[in-house]
Amino acid sequence: MNELFQESSAVVRQLSDAIQTLDRSASLLKLPELRSLEWHETLRQKLLPQLGEQSFLVAAVVGGTNIGKSVIFNHLARFSASEVCPLASGTKHATCLVPPGFTEDFSLSEIFSDFRLEEWSDASKAVMESEEHYLFWKQSDQTPENLLILDTPDVDSDAPVNWDRADMIRRSADVLIAVLTQQKYNDAAVKKFFRKAGAEDKAILVVFNQCDLPDDEEYWPLWLEKFCSETDILPEYVYLAPRDKQAAAENRLPFYPRSWPVDPNQDKEQAHSLMQDLSQLHFADIKLRSLRGSLRSLLDQEFGIPAWLNDIRRRSGVYQSATAHLGDDQLAGSDHWPPAPNGLVVDLIREWWREQREGWSRSVHDFYNAVGKGVMWPYRKARESLSGPQELPIELYRQKEWSAILETVKRVFDRLEFMSETDNKVLSERLKSLLDGKSRSDLFRLLENAHTALDLEQELKETVASEMHRFQEQSPNSYQFFKRIDQISAAVRPATSVALFMVGFGPAGDAAAQAMAHSAFGSVVHVAGDVVGGTAAAAVGETAVSSGASSLSANLEARFRALHAAFVARRVTWLLEQLQEHLWGSFLEDLQTGAGICQSEEFLDVEELVRKLQRTIETLEEHTSRPSAAE
Repeated sequence: MNELFQESSAVVRQLSDAIQTLDRSASLLKLPELRSLEWHETLRQKLLPQLGEQSFLVAAVVGGTNIGKSVIFNHLARFSASEVCPLASGTKHATCLVPPGFTEDFSLSEIFSDFRLEEWSDASKAVMESEEHYLFWKQSDQTPENLLILDTPDVDSDAPVNWDRADMIRRSADVLIAVLTQQKYNDAAVKKFFRKAGAEDKAILVVFNQCDLPDDEEYWPLWLEKFCSETDILPEYVYLAPRDKQAAAENRLPFYPRSWPVDPNQDKEQAHSLMQDLSQLHFADIKLRSLRGSLRSLLDQEFGIPAWLNDIRRRSGVYQSATAHLGDDQLAGSDHWPPAPNGLVVDLIREWWREQREGWSRSVHDFYNAVGKGVMWPYRKARESLSGPQELPIELYRQKEWSAILETVKRVFDRLEFMSETDNKVLSERLKSLLDGKSRSDLFRLLENAHTALDLEQELKETVASEMHRFQEQSPNSYQFFKRIDQISAAVRPATSVALFMVGFGPAGDAAAQAMAHSAFGSVVHVAGDVVGGTAAAAVGETAVSSGASSLSANLEARFRALHAAFVARRVTWLLEQLQEHLWGSFLEDLQTGAGICQSEEFLDVEELVRKLQRTIETLEEHTSRPSAAE
């Protein structure tokens, strides 16, 4: 038995630690406090304190109001250990007898962790009024070394505090000495208490007190049959105690054992000592049975650890659903975001390419570009005078982007409102805070200020530079090809510029090159002209790069699209960062954490230890000779 107890003790202690760790990591899920859960109190109050290398039994005298529990307790103690009160609800605090030297080997504060322990000095203290849970203990030479004996508050008292104390004792006890009378065997509160004891597979010793013998001999089996059928208990021993006030006061009541089920041939005249019988109980069998019952209640599918784990799964599922519902890819995707102005993108590409040129090639291109701008200046001014001043492309883009931002934020709040309307109790407080009207107006104001102050052209310039450097590093052959084209266009640019100007394509040629540049998705010649920045290269490039033009065109078109996508991603990221700072705070991170609880190491550890404990229960069932009443 010791080996089985040590093995069980190791698993239970590991499980207790794992449960505490999981409870802390799952704090976002707003789980009920562990101390409010019956299975956890069984773990804390009974299993942990009593699964040591040495073992003992906790025997508690329990029952309803004014049925003589303290009388029975005094007979077990063999002295007036507890105050006998003729009024109802006499005993209000638990009292405990411990064997000599017990407190040197064991900690009473761990065994009875929910009580305030006080050494016994006056028996009347057990009936004093107090909201605090006291347990008075006294060392007794009459108590066997492996036994603790308790007197307990009434389980049917009208004081709720007494119910709590009785439940604490029940969870800690291995053996319950059930004191019943003709008036109390069928009491609803009494049966409720013992129904819990039956579910925990407690060993029960029944004492029918205040019996009128021999008249009650034919009735007590009927009382006990009803009591057992409605509580699922199977008593180990049954005793009858006669109604005798003087014998009760003098601690000399006789206790007549009765077999259960009833044996009509049993000797009904021989009286027994309760203490002697209790000390001769099959200690190992009862302890193993008590352990089995406690572990069963711990692993109960409806009320035990599995139910707690299912509650975590359910609450974590709420976080998973919210995470999917508020996913960044759905809320701020690129499908509705405006593209950057093509003309500005091409100008920035040309500017970047200019910075890569060196020596005579840079000088030639700079000179003719300056000439081109000078030649084109009158035509641009004339166009502006006819059509009026044109708003800068970057400012037009700013307006479109602000519309996209408003649409995105509206979708965010629409989804938050939908979630709040589905009676989402797990996230209700957080959702209420996010949907507060003032918070919403503050968010729009902060976003508008930040967007207005942003240098969008610089954002685009940095994106172009980044993507062009990526092109230079990832496609060195293509980069070198265009560098050669750029050098060729520098060599032929004086002649082609003069030729084009002479046939009337000076300014028109530059305008045509600009139009081709803005399309950005034409043939490789057009794209090459944009990238290398030579207005005349478009005229000579067809022959120079005709071989492989289609594949290069597709490659450059993909690069151009990637550049646009990179800028959109950068702008979307900016909005997400703004929402994170001014709206979400830790909300999205908390959602991801809550959604991942069931895949966490802490959760999986508890699941594995529960499986181990189930195997322990199966082993205990092989060692326990007597089934529970529920079986």
